Formats: sequence, structure tokens, C-alpha cells
Amino acid sequence: MNTTPFTQATAISTAAFVTIAGMRLVLSQSEIRALEAASDVDRQEPEQFSVGWIQYLQQRWPTYCLSSELSLLTTIPKERRACILLASGSDHIGILCDEVRIARHNELEQQHELPPVMHLADTPILSLVGLNENDVGCLTDAKQLMTHITRLVKT
Repeated sequence: MNTTPFTQATAISTAAFVTIAGMRLVLSQSEIRALEAASDVDRQEPEQFSVGWIQYLQQRWPTYCLSSELSLLTTIPKERRACILLASGSDHIGILCDEVRIARHNELEQQHELPPVMHLADTPILSLVGLNENDVGCLTDAKQLMTHITRLVKT
């Protein structure tokens, strides 16, 4: 497995650590448009496979709940206390999570290629990231997550 330090080409100036059922996703803070409490999600008449709606820019955006395997859940675990609103282009979606923490670039130690067993065609995970001596996160971005959720909704 190749290991490379973060360079400007792959740098995330400020990262968001998004925890979902023990799994830590790492993405650029700039892709998160809003951070809301999970209780702010309007659960009336959700779209199919979503758990409700989050308000942003005078519009409602679908909100999804993911498992640690990144599959869709229709029942919200009690641990999901936050909702991030991700943006990719003009599209937005909400994702419920257990915790969100903002970190500086220097907390991201090294970026690692995915092991062969994790090279799945539909994975939104781009690489693994060393977060400290004993912790690893999964690097992703809003576009990858939105594409993954769209694919799950359509199947």
C-alpha cells in the first residue's frame, strides 16, 4: 500500500471529521454548507429512501441516514445527533451523523491508497487518511457521497 504525505494538490486546508456509527469520513469543510441538529430535520413526507428534509437557502433538501457500511437506513439511530448539508455544484443533500468535528490540515498525517479489498466500483471512499497514531479516516468528498446516495436510491 502506498503512503504519501498530504501535498497542496491533495490538501484539505480545513477538514471535517464526520462520524457515522464509528466510521470516520474526512472531507473538506468547504463542502459543508450547514450544520444542523438532527432534530431540525423535517420528517414529514420524506422522499423515498430519505428520512426527511433540511431547509437551506429557502429550499428543502432531502436528508439521508447512512449505516457504517454506507448503505441507506430508513430508521434513524438515536446516536445521529447532527445533520450536515453537503453541496456539489447546485445540488445539496443532508446526511445525518453522530458527530462532526472540524480539524486543521496538520491533524491529517498521511494519505494511503485503498487496500485492494476496498477497491469497490461503487465506493465513495477515495483513500484512507491517518488521523493520529491510532486512528484512520476515510477520505471522500461531497460529489462522491452524493453520487453514491443517488446510486443507492435508484437501485
